[in-house]
Amino acid sequence: MTFPHVLSTSGFTKQELATLYGVSRQTIYAWAGGSAPWPGTPTARLVDTVTAALAQWIVSGKLPLRAMDKAARARLVGELAVRLQNLKPAPIK
Repeated sequence: MTFPHVLSTSGFTKQELATLYGVSRQTIYAWAGGSAPWPGTPTARLVDTVTAALAQWIVSGKLPLRAMDKAARARLVGELAVRLQNLKPAPIK
């Protein structure tokens, strides 16, 4: 599953995705427009890892998130961001 697919099916806003990936909202907009980090860089490897994790959650039915209040959603996104950003990056291709 690719970043554009995760973007369209995860149910996260671009700001929430920026938090999950540990980048700026503008970076998410650039990636959505077709720009991508340089292959093999630490950022590209992290993007691959986070995208794979989010894709797995989509396939397993954990995403999109159920309806919840704004504060609970922000707290959950923050917790997910910590988990995702602590994953081991994808191997160098």
